[in-house]
Amino acid sequence: MEIGNIFRHLLVHNEAFVKSTDATKFLAYATRQNPYITLVTCADSRVQGNILGIDIFNKVFLIRNAGNQVAINRGSIEYSILVLKTPVMLVLGHTDCGAVKFATHACITQSKEIVNLAKSFDRLMQTDYSSISREVKSEMLPLTIPIERGIPYLSKLGSENKELAYLSQINVDYQIEKSLKYYGGLVKENKLTIIGGIYDFVGAYSKELGRILITNINGITDTNGLQENAKAIIKRIPNYDESSEEYKTVCKLIEEKVTRI
Repeated sequence: MEIGNIFRHLLVHNEAFVKSTDATKFLAYATRQNPYITLVTCADSRVQGNILGIDIFNKVFLIRNAGNQVAINRGSIEYSILVLKTPVMLVLGHTDCGAVKFATHACITQSKEIVNLAKSFDRLMQTDYSSISREVKSEMLPLTIPIERGIPYLSKLGSENKELAYLSQINVDYQIEKSLKYYGGLVKENKLTIIGGIYDFVGAYSKELGRILITNINGITDTNGLQENAKAIIKRIPNYDESSEEYKTVCKLIEEKVTRI
């Protein structure tokens, strides 16, 4: 899009937002914020807060960087968790992640013997990253640590989409591993729950595009354990009628969406 139109959109669409939003909504949080989710996600333009399906105003403290990394934004995360005291930290990766692709390419380049381990590697090897600046590389290279962990398991997956989604999943596990080192005490005290997920818009996990799959809860990564924990979390809702149709629907969604590749 041409710069003139981009600038015009900024002016016009913001004004439309102002006109369509009740002023009392702004007054409700004019002097303080009360988010209940710390969301650490990727800066990718395809990943936006509205995928959560809620109005994120004053509910989500949003932290973004290439590859949804925890360490490089630790100050912002700690402000949200320790000062604002959000009870949930969601580390959200996504399918077709450019940062994961870059880190995978770096791993392949360093170790030629792994090139034939996955279908996605042929396409990645044809990608030219030579023009990427030193600053960009320094931000994304830490992702080679989790990527190296995941590469040996790729040969079993059978498709490029699944391979790249699996590496994003392993990266989320790594970021939660780091988070537990920093904030594990709060998890033990039941003051914080750290959840990992993957936003799937390519159909790597199922045919339902746009789903957020829950792949990690407080470091638990086996599917049975994940689903048991998810149900236990739901049962903490006061006076929740477990005989209701809504409860049955939630349990069905847990079976479908709390899972891993």
